[in-house]
Amino acid sequence: MTAEELLLKIGKKDIAPVYFLHGEERFFHAEIVNALVEVLIAPDNREFNLETYDARNRPVHDWLGGARTFSFMGGTKLVVARNLDEAAFKETEVQLILDYTADPSPGTCLVMTAEKADRKKKLFKALTALPCAVECAPPREATLAPWLTKRAQGQGYRLGTDAARLLLDRVGNKPGLLAGELEKVLIYAGDAREITEDHVAEIVGEIRAENVFALTEALKTKNTEEALRVLRRQLDHDEEPLKVLGTIAWQFRLIWEVKCHQEKRLLPQKIAEMVGAKPFVVEKAMKHTKNFTERQLRAAFGFLFQADRELKTTGKNPRTVLESLVLELCSDGGFR
Repeated sequence: MTAEELLLKIGKKDIAPVYFLHGEERFFHAEIVNALVEVLIAPDNREFNLETYDARNRPVHDWLGGARTFSFMGGTKLVVARNLDEAAFKETEVQLILDYTADPSPGTCLVMTAEKADRKKKLFKALTALPCAVECAPPREATLAPWLTKRAQGQGYRLGTDAARLLLDRVGNKPGLLAGELEKVLIYAGDAREITEDHVAEIVGEIRAENVFALTEALKTKNTEEALRVLRRQLDHDEEPLKVLGTIAWQFRLIWEVKCHQEKRLLPQKIAEMVGAKPFVVEKAMKHTKNFTERQLRAAFGFLFQADRELKTTGKNPRTVLESLVLELCSDGGFR
């Protein structure tokens, strides 16, 4: 079952006694929990019938005990246990969870969440097999324009196809950010129930990740200000630090490979076959190869290796590590 399918079921008050939400798109975790709160919890009994636990620091007995406790003044109790993937469960605790899912309390809706569900582990293998397990994965970009249109429609607005496409182009494949930016556009539109490209253009800035070569260009020209701007923009919009580092490494690796093949006077199509990349990607890389010597590229990989080690083993602030990397690459000691 997808997050969207589950939200439709909840909207029809078709509620299951147990849900397991897993996947990195935490926006959908929050959407589902909020939808359940709206359906199940009245404002006057929220304090008694809604319980939220962090499985990392609350024992299994606490939240399963809460799930087995009767609701206050009738109705269905909602118990949410978050971050199961980051908790250290004993085998006996795993069995307690599985026993509960096999025979849940009829007066309670228990929601368990995990960003990562390793199916090699007994607990997650069982939970992901539940009828109401939902994978909250990043959606395919092709599905997001209709999703935005439907979301606007639910609030009484008509979002045109071109306006939805522009919003998606500017924000990217990030449902949480898209929902927030759409909300701003709807507020801005006010009584104008037809949302146009102009409305989107006025409110939504360029949030999508920068062109993959933008950071490389800034690094090569030692434009520290621009390189830090691009980097911070990526981090501010929830790009994973290791993913950012991987992108930088990939750019440099591609340029180095293309440069080596280019020196053999090979055509772009042939180079693309040899490095396993699309021809247009190789052609873009070829525009950068003249800016780097082999010694400069070798030095860059020394800095990249150091940053990778620091991100994975030292516990340093990722933003600090990546900003230091940029400063190293832009300094006089970087490319000489």
